[in-house]
Amino acid sequence: MSTTPAPTVPAVQILRSDDPEALRLLDAGASLRSESWGARLRVTPAVLASCRAAVDGATGAGWTVRALAATEAEAVVDLDTVSAADYPHTVATAHDVPDAAALAAALGRGGTWAFGALTPGGRLDAVTVLTRLTDRVDTDLTVTRAASRRRGLATAVKAAAVLALAGQGHAWFGTGGAGANAASRRANEALGYEVTERWLHLEVPAG
Repeated sequence: MSTTPAPTVPAVQILRSDDPEALRLLDAGASLRSESWGARLRVTPAVLASCRAAVDGATGAGWTVRALAATEAEAVVDLDTVSAADYPHTVATAHDVPDAAALAAALGRGGTWAFGALTPGGRLDAVTVLTRLTDRVDTDLTVTRAASRRRGLATAVKAAAVLALAGQGHAWFGTGGAGANAASRRANEALGYEVTERWLHLEVPAG
């Protein structure tokens, strides 16, 4: 029987950047593994104008931007599957690719929505999925096909979601992401999302 002790894996604690405990842990030798952020959007006339401009930009470039039906859940899952590995993930922001049947059921019963950007041939190039929470509509995932990135499609699908759901009376939206994903943060800020919190993922030495 081997007597070699198992390697010690540092514990990871996720704390807001303004939490005094985060500073204490850093002073005590914890290392910053990664960061994430959260943001909120309140619907205003200016926000709606920015959203319309984002959708118009994508449609003017040839994509159709619209709500997706439950029958299109498999296309959402396929796009997420081929795109997920391209995006930086953290302990707090990693997500599992949804099950197509479960997503279809959620889209069908309401309270979950998907909005996509489609080519003239019907290929889904970008999608965002959102879920209604108690105080806001929150983003579950947003992905863009690699060949179609840097075209404003992520911004456009999120904009379409805000426009449609604001029309249903929703006034508050939330989102977030990995600190390393600057493009995601910029896409959200372009619509009026404001970063409200930063989270530090700290590796705390054992012992």
